[in-house]
Amino acid sequence: MWLAWLALLACSPVGGSVADAEGRRDTLVIGVSSDAKNMLYVVSNSAADSAIIEATSTDLLDSSFDCKLSFEPGLARDWTFSEDGTQIAMTLRDDLTWADGARLTARDVAFTYDLVADTKVASARMEMTRHMLPDGRPQVIDDTHILWKFTRAYDRTTMLAHTGVALAPAHLLKAADRGSLRSHPINAQMPLASGPWKVGTWEKNARLILVPNEHWTGPADRAPRLRRVIFKVLPEYATRLVELENGAIDLMEGILVADADKLAAGNPQVKLHRRGWRSMDYVAWNSLDAEDVKRVRTGLPAGEKLDPSTVKPHPFFADREVRRALAGAVDVDKLIGDLLTSRVTGEVYGRPSIGTITPALCGIHNDDVPRLGFDPRATRAALDALGWKDTDQDGIRNDSTGRPMRFSLLINAGNARREKAAILVQSQLRQVGVDAQIEKVESNTFFERLRKRDYEAALSGWSAGLFVDPSSIWGENSEFNFTSYRNPRVNALIAQGLAQPDPELAAPIWRELQAEIYADQPYTFLYWMDEIVGVHERFQDTSIDILSPYRNLERWNVPADKVKYRY
Repeated sequence: MWLAWLALLACSPVGGSVADAEGRRDTLVIGVSSDAKNMLYVVSNSAADSAIIEATSTDLLDSSFDCKLSFEPGLARDWTFSEDGTQIAMTLRDDLTWADGARLTARDVAFTYDLVADTKVASARMEMTRHMLPDGRPQVIDDTHILWKFTRAYDRTTMLAHTGVALAPAHLLKAADRGSLRSHPINAQMPLASGPWKVGTWEKNARLILVPNEHWTGPADRAPRLRRVIFKVLPEYATRLVELENGAIDLMEGILVADADKLAAGNPQVKLHRRGWRSMDYVAWNSLDAEDVKRVRTGLPAGEKLDPSTVKPHPFFADREVRRALAGAVDVDKLIGDLLTSRVTGEVYGRPSIGTITPALCGIHNDDVPRLGFDPRATRAALDALGWKDTDQDGIRNDSTGRPMRFSLLINAGNARREKAAILVQSQLRQVGVDAQIEKVESNTFFERLRKRDYEAALSGWSAGLFVDPSSIWGENSEFNFTSYRNPRVNALIAQGLAQPDPELAAPIWRELQAEIYADQPYTFLYWMDEIVGVHERFQDTSIDILSPYRNLERWNVPADKVKYRY
């Protein structure tokens, strides 16, 4: 049905003036590997969710990036810090509404942060409220004035970023059961927009269509210039690539380097963009134990149970020395050479990773951490010394009880790079007597299993934060701490870094933090990627950068003489 519908659109006449009364013309079709799932930012956890939320929301602050985040007015017209740096006073616009016509006010901001801080909601953003006072996250002065109150001053970029949670509609959710927000219709079926776009149609696991929000009352230059944006769900990478080549989709992210070379040679209508060091891959080792099961259970939404029988850690991942030994079995340089290096130009689109703080954050990323290099001989010796030996000569190591060093390596379907990386990692581990059995699942299922610690090991990745707050990933009670990593020194460094308001004085703390985590190897850190995005050349005023593969969608447009879709 969908393919036939799209084929009819592709055959529609082009040329002439096809703009509607508001000057909108043409459609952007984006091929994505998985559908969105959570449309409320307070409970969202995937890039697919974030893409829709970004387009349909009005942020308190807009942002740009050049070595660090800079902020511009959004819903907040202006903001000032108190003399001691512990408070931020904001004045909000008074002319914005939700898509149902209700006014967007300071009370929506306060309500949203009340949700984030509520343990019943179990938001992955809860750490963002850690240093906010309960009566100031924020304090509502009136409909257009709020006051953020913090327990202490810390880096101002991070403080402002902590006010950046996409808003939830208080007038519709104030009576909702907070323990079941993930199943609320506004989250799981049809979100309520506050930005220039809204969701017009959502056919689960098939397509999601954004249309202009007719109730948008913000600045005229943010009114959409396209008629609609279609997120077309195509789980297989090869299918997305073919549809980009033949014009059935207009935009695809995560293009493999080898395919970018082919597109550059044979598809000049597809313009290739490099996003910079935003994305990284890693192998996560689930070191959850019985005590962790109790602790994680308390962080789940009310009514959501964590059954210990569904938690699948391998106890040997809790051993730091085992994790360090496994790191020496993975040839990261080969992965970069095979997956992230052009055979045509020799350009390299990757660099080894030593942590989750992006190299794009100038002066903060630790470039001096000594890597645990590829050394299979040392890995074999270390595992022997730790009691993991191939006693029955079947090629797989066992412990003293005969338990094999065998585990499932979980990956998400539709990510061709990770599928190839998993095969390489599997082969390299097998060379040292470790049996990783690849398990591929649908993307939303993949992320849900990570969240619930229902995996043994996983090859996953992050789209890195562009401000420094490692607590969201490495905080002991964070939903995103998928490995249940714990290190008192790391906890102390996070607290120390967030307590330092001077970025230059905080930078050495963050560099030490990266070295400490890398030494522990809760992940086998793989690589950062300069991700490649392809978009049809007819689109103008595009924003494809480290912030987003399709930022400011309302400003994208197509000249009248290049329009493809007449609807």
